[in-house]
Formats: sequence, structure tokens, C-alpha cells
Amino acid sequence: MRGHGLDKIDARIITELQEDGRRPYTRIAKDLGVSEASVRQRVARLLRRNVIQIVAASSPLDLGLLSAQIHLRVAGDQLQQAARRLADLPEVDFVGICAGRYDLTVGVVCRDREELFELLVDRIRPIPGVLETELLLMLKVLKDNYQWSPVPDRPAVD
Repeated sequence: MRGHGLDKIDARIITELQEDGRRPYTRIAKDLGVSEASVRQRVARLLRRNVIQIVAASSPLDLGLLSAQIHLRVAGDQLQQAARRLADLPEVDFVGICAGRYDLTVGVVCRDREELFELLVDRIRPIPGVLETELLLMLKVLKDNYQWSPVPDRPAVD
């Protein structure tokens, strides 16, 4: 596969772990027809290269937290620096550089409205180069799924 030098076995391992991050390597090896040692080595390499993370995913809304997306327009010469400053904020869980109306999209999780206010007004808007922000507060999440597949011929998972 392109980008990270992944082959079909790497991609299938990723798919198996997306379905169940606690799936035993022995089962993955059996499903893929390779040795357990091969699976273990490949997973270690994928983790080391930051191609994958194995984590427990939780829903901020179900935990009583506020989840929001902030779209930002940033002065062109300050885009990279602004993105790095945003990524350093502890409430920020996602930073993406975009094409389109906005330059950055940022995911945040806050304890309450006061923390969200302080984050947006006192710490994000003053970042050099930030020209405009638009806050999208998540009221309800209908789908949040990590089961997309890097295997091109595999059907999408709903």
C-alpha cells in the first residue's frame, strides 16, 4: 500500500484490530494464514511508526462532557505554527489542515461551557495568525466509527 509501505497483510491486521483491538494475535495469525510471531512483529512495527494506535475509544457526550469542532481561518504564513500551538492544548484531540473555506479543523473536549468559553476566547482566538473561528457544538452523535478498512476490496462497515 502507498504512504507507509504497508502490504496486504499489514492492512488486514489493521482491519482485524479495528474490529476488536483486543483480538489475540494467535487468532489474527490463524485468520491470515501467517505465524503469530509475524503478527506480533508487524503490530510492533505499525505501533512504532505511529501508523496505528490501540486504545479504548470513549464517547465524550456519553461521559457528560462537551465535544465540539472549531473551524479556523488562519493567515497563510502562520498556518503551521498555529496548528502546532493548537495541537499542544490539552483539550484538543484532533487538528487537521484543510482545503476549502477553513484552513484548520480542531476537535475539542471540555468539562463544561465555562471551560469551552475560556479555551476558545482566551487561548485559541489569541493565537497569532487566527483570523476567524466557527464553533460547532456536538449535540448528538449518530455515528462515530473506527471500522473503515485499509483493504481496498473490502466492503464498507456500517
